[in-house]
Amino acid sequence: MKIAIGIAAAGFLGALARYGIGSIPLSGGADSFPWATLFINASGSFLLGWLTGALIRGKTSPAIAEIAGTGFLGAYTTFSAFNGQLWHMLGQGANGPAAAYLLLSGIGGWWLASVGLARGRGEQA
Repeated sequence: MKIAIGIAAAGFLGALARYGIGSIPLSGGADSFPWATLFINASGSFLLGWLTGALIRGKTSPAIAEIAGTGFLGAYTTFSAFNGQLWHMLGQGANGPAAAYLLLSGIGGWWLASVGLARGRGEQA
């Protein structure tokens, strides 16, 4: 029960962090590139990779990893917003920026998760 309460509390904080970063005006109007969501998902990928590496290395407990990973990072990162913004960009005919967003999010997120995993394990990336 303590872990479930920790996940809920961390989820609350992750959602607030996502909201706070998402409301920073990083670019011009509604049709501009979704920099905030890209940053949120990229940093979340790195942090989840790092957390997994730290867990493998024994530098954090499974309970803390569950609370931080499922709770905070689960609420912080946002696949649904990514998809909505991608479809909006495609609907506006912004195919080039949409492709860049897809590649930066997918490949960049994978790369950052890999770097985070290596760092969490105490390795050089």
